[in-house]
Amino acid sequence: MSRVPAEQVSRDQLGRYSLVQPKQGYRFSMNSVLLADFAPATSGPVADLGAGCGVLCLLLWGRGFAGPFTAVEIDPLAAACCRSNFAAAGVPGRVLEHDLNQDHRHLPAGGFRLVVSNPPFGRSGHGRLPPEPSRARARHELALEAKRLWSLAARLLPPRGRLVLCWPPARLPACLAGLAARRLAPKRLRLVHGRADLPAKLALIEAVKDGGPQLSVLPPLIVYAEGQRYSPEVAAIYARLD
Repeated sequence: MSRVPAEQVSRDQLGRYSLVQPKQGYRFSMNSVLLADFAPATSGPVADLGAGCGVLCLLLWGRGFAGPFTAVEIDPLAAACCRSNFAAAGVPGRVLEHDLNQDHRHLPAGGFRLVVSNPPFGRSGHGRLPPEPSRARARHELALEAKRLWSLAARLLPPRGRLVLCWPPARLPACLAGLAARRLAPKRLRLVHGRADLPAKLALIEAVKDGGPQLSVLPPLIVYAEGQRYSPEVAAIYARLD
């Protein structure tokens, strides 16, 4: 197991889970919690593409997904944190420190029933990049472009296998078209709003390989009620983590 340098990481609590993650760079957020809750119950191998510290796999394991789980992360420190978190929680599977632009023998074609991803949102060449390289990679398509993610997910899934991911609403048209072009039929879509009167800030998407053309648009998920209190639905999601 890779050693996790104590001075470079923090230990943070998420319900009953205690996770180590890098102090600098990408750190898990509510997006992972909402995505793990959105994922459909699935039996069989799960791949997390761009896993960070492994929070998505831990949450799915806690929901009762049996795995095994394969977490893929390009950043060495985040991958080391992921291995530590897997070991501490007893998550079955492996962590690959790997560039997803390259093939890997532990990422076989048709080898996963479920692929999950909370990928970089920002388009390469658009917007200001964070100064920290690992955070920049996590938030912008520097190490992994969307079209590569769609193609890789399509290769890893067998027919009727499922892809679940987060995506920014402003880029939904290109996302849905790109998925469909790779035989990943969008099946469920849910928009997440910070407050009921604000525009959506996140889209949760489920696509099925070789699925039918019908798309179910679910009721919106509202994060906050009054003040800084979570809405009843989001509060219930977090309560299930305790």
